[in-house]
This record gives sequence, C-alpha cells and structure tokens, in this order.
Amino acid sequence: MNRVAMLASLVVTVIGFVLLSIYVRQFQREASGGDPVELLAMRQDVAAGAPLTEQMLVVRTLPERYLEGRQVLASDLPRVLGVRASIGLEANQTLLWTDLATTSHDRSSFSSRIPKGMRAMSVAGLGRRAFGNLMRPGDRVDVLLTKAKTGSEARVVTVPLLQNILVLAVGSSFGATVEEDSPLRSDAVTLLVTIDQASLIAQARRDGALSFVLRNEDDLEINEGLAETDDSDVLEQEKRARRQRRLRIERVD
Repeated sequence: MNRVAMLASLVVTVIGFVLLSIYVRQFQREASGGDPVELLAMRQDVAAGAPLTEQMLVVRTLPERYLEGRQVLASDLPRVLGVRASIGLEANQTLLWTDLATTSHDRSSFSSRIPKGMRAMSVAGLGRRAFGNLMRPGDRVDVLLTKAKTGSEARVVTVPLLQNILVLAVGSSFGATVEEDSPLRSDAVTLLVTIDQASLIAQARRDGALSFVLRNEDDLEINEGLAETDDSDVLEQEKRARRQRRLRIERVD
C-alpha cells in the first residue's frame, strides 16, 4: 500500500510540475508580447539610393504584439533584394516597406505592399493641402468625423472615428519621400485599414466631414472611451478648461 501511495504521489507531483511549466511558459509568452516574429533589419548603414543586398540585412525577432504592417518580414527577403533604399538607413534599425524607393517602372507593385488581411483606402482632400506637404508615407493619423445628429437632440458633433492609422501613400507616392514636383499633385491620402475600418470610413464620408490628426509615427497608444465633442465643449468655460489639460511638453526638437 505504501508503495502504491508513493507511486501515486509521484505521478501527481510530475503532472503538477508539467502543468505548472506549461502555465509559466504561456504566461511568459503573453507577458513578452506573444510569439516572436522574424523581421529584416539592417546589418550596416546604407546610403540613400543604394540597392539592398543580402549582406546588408540581418534577421531580428519582435514579439507579435508589437508587429506593424510596414515592417518587412524575413520571409519577404527575395522581394527586397536589389530594391534601392529611398533614405539613408542605419545599422540595427528594422527595415520598413516605406524605406524602399519606388520608380515609375514599378508602380504596379503597390498592391504587393498591402499586408494580407489589410486594405488600402484612398481619402481625397486631406493630404498635401491640409498639411502643407508635411505628411509622408509611413506617418500615422487619427481620423475625426464631424456630422449632424438627427432626432430629438439634433446637433453637430465631432467624434474620434479611428486612431493610429498608417498612411500608406500620399498622392501617387508610396515610398519614404513624396514627389513634390509631380505634375498631378494629387491631394489623396491612402490609408492602411481593415475591411471593417474601410466600411466605417466609407459610411462616415457619405454625410459627414473627415479630418486627419497627425501623430508621432512611434506613438501607437489607443485612447479608450473618448467622448464626442459638440458646441457646449467649445462655448462653456468649464468644459474648455477640461479639454485644455494635456501632457507637459518641455520642447520639440
């Protein structure tokens, strides 16, 4: 009986140890941001205009949670070899699709830059003129919607529609630089969105006005629970004072 009890105790201990190990590994994976994803990064500094070679690149890993659509996966190595860098690249930085130069000979490759599961949606009238040529592919924007509400409380409101949306192209340029001298000078901005986000923008454009708010390209935070804004927020002093509170910025480089 003692041997049976000891064996049963040993089996229970082993099972408990295995379950604990599985739990710890799962907890560590979730805490670290998910499974690692292999990305391409620069092994060395590369001058603008230089074609990329395999010797210039190295594979780095990044937790899945922090992955974004413009980062080049290691599996896409054959697609970037020989493509010229549109800007100077520094060693150890992650390679982005927006770092790659495009010419009139490869315009048809734009759709290949759209990650699987995502969509490119063009919004006219909010690009060059709105930002004075300051917006670039690779920037990030928040999208605001201003429209009239109907019903018993008819009023005009502004709501935060979408946040942290990647600018895929400005006009006809989808590299890291915008063609200032382009004869077409299109004012359209092409956003990288999901199909649900595209539907939301399409519906919002039908009877409302959209505005873009430019944000730091490394600021990925989503603000939850943002309230709509109406005339009372503009006219009432107490509400204006609440909106005035912000982070203290010492300087802008």
